[in-house]
Amino acid sequence: MPITGTADDREQIRELYARYAFTIDHGPYDDWVKCFTTDGVFDSPRLGRHEGHDALLKFTAMYKNSAGDAHVRHMMTNVTFRVEGDRGMGGCYLTYYHVKNGKATLEAIGRYQDELRKVNGEWLFQYRRVYIDGHG
Repeated sequence: MPITGTADDREQIRELYARYAFTIDHGPYDDWVKCFTTDGVFDSPRLGRHEGHDALLKFTAMYKNSAGDAHVRHMMTNVTFRVEGDRGMGGCYLTYYHVKNGKATLEAIGRYQDELRKVNGEWLFQYRRVYIDGHG
């Protein structure tokens, strides 16, 4: 995939991916929601489809409860993307762990497929789809 977008665009998008993982693991969840456009979509085979900031914020409460008392760690690797103006397509691999009582357990391996949009000078997820290996 050829390198596209300005250096600033590329750095903002890399930071978006990192901020997404860090805030869904540690909070604040409002900052995770702000990784999406106001009409943004998070779509997961395990956790459902959630569209818009209100639905995404409700999702975070469900998500937090689903982990129980385990700490969660999202590892996103091999991030790649293509930028065309104020739109982009991207993706990365996902490795997802639960950490409890000093032990890390691998919960899922998969990937994200993303549609990106630049809004008011900031890159955000317009649509983020999770694909979990071995899950439909």
